Amino acid sequence: MTEAELKEFLDANKADIQQAVKAKMIDRLLSTHQWEISGQITKIVQDFVSEEIAPEVKKFLADQKGPIIAAACAGAAEIGDTLAKAMIAHTAKNLDAESYKFRGVMKALFE
Repeated sequence: MTEAELKEFLDANKADIQQAVKAKMIDRLLSTHQWEISGQITKIVQDFVSEEIAPEVKKFLADQKGPIIAAACAGAAEIGDTLAKAMIAHTAKNLDAESYKFRGVMKALFE
């Protein structure tokens, strides 16, 4: 290939060559600065969440404080009721009216 042919080839493919060089440079920059970019993006996201999202969520939760507390109390009461029922069922199964355990429990309850 002569110098004239090379120049003609480069001129004819100038746009493709520029695009390829640009893509290669972008890839090299990304791979070289990958950790730095990742750290900066993480910091930006953390700042956004703490400055923008967290206050809004906190405000929403504060607005819903009453219903949240009511639901938590209802859940706690249901857990207590469920445990009490399970204890009663277990105790009833283990205590025969004529057993020593039954007489001891009745004595403890009513004396």
